Amino acid sequence: MLGAIIGDMVGSIYEFHPSKTKQFNIYNKRMRMTDDSYLTIAVAKTIIKHYPIDYSASALKVLQADLAKEFIHAYECYPRAGYGALFYKWCRQSKTLGYPAPPYNSYGNGSAMRISPVSWVADSEEHLKLLVKTVTEITHNHIEGLKGAEAVSMCIYLALKGASKDEIRERMIADYYPEIATLDFDQLVKDYRFFGICQKSVPQAIYCFLISNSLEDAIRNCVAFGGDCDTLGAMAGAISEAYYSPKTLSAFEDKYLYLMIDPEIEAIIKQFHQTIGSSKFNGEINKK
Repeated sequence: MLGAIIGDMVGSIYEFHPSKTKQFNIYNKRMRMTDDSYLTIAVAKTIIKHYPIDYSASALKVLQADLAKEFIHAYECYPRAGYGALFYKWCRQSKTLGYPAPPYNSYGNGSAMRISPVSWVADSEEHLKLLVKTVTEITHNHIEGLKGAEAVSMCIYLALKGASKDEIRERMIADYYPEIATLDFDQLVKDYRFFGICQKSVPQAIYCFLISNSLEDAIRNCVAFGGDCDTLGAMAGAISEAYYSPKTLSAFEDKYLYLMIDPEIEAIIKQFHQTIGSSKFNGEINKK
């Protein structure tokens, strides 16, 4: 989750002003959290409330209703965070109705950028897929929207279980996005443009992780591609955190957490890890 937020923040500057290079100031003071971060936090807050997860149909229905309220609350608190037009409309309709509006059959990449917390709590692939569906279909009930969220969450889940990059890559190619096998960094830097849909951004974000050597490097890859790079960064960052630093806080993460992220968001991140029994913050580099 922290990796998703950092990736979102770094990419926020370059979403409409692509750098097309990995050489840039990754600690730019103009960066900010966007809808990617705030909706990820909404998922985390809901999981905290419902942890340990009850996977019965009735319990998941309650979790889904609570998450819909958290999404609407995030929109109300941060109305200019950059939500997609359909999400804005869904929130406004929900407020008018007094309860969550129906999903809007979206296959936008918003489903995949907010999904990371579920992978940290699922105890099996079966439960992971069930929880992904519960969290995602509130808005993104199109098959491609669901697939994008599941692919990113599966990468995170496999990384947390100790899978190698080769194993993650093979799984993604076999079960989700065969095109990952033919992606090329230089070609993407040259030709990739803005795509707000899962089919054209989730494979690229996964690839950014697969060719990286650290969380920071994965995020730099995303910015070099350009396009919807805050969302690419959120997806690749979430996977990279799970792979490179699942049990400890890296120096790169530490600097962001204490210097760039609001204390109230920091508190929720820590509460999430404490709730699920994660050791992520047991040996913090810095303490407030």
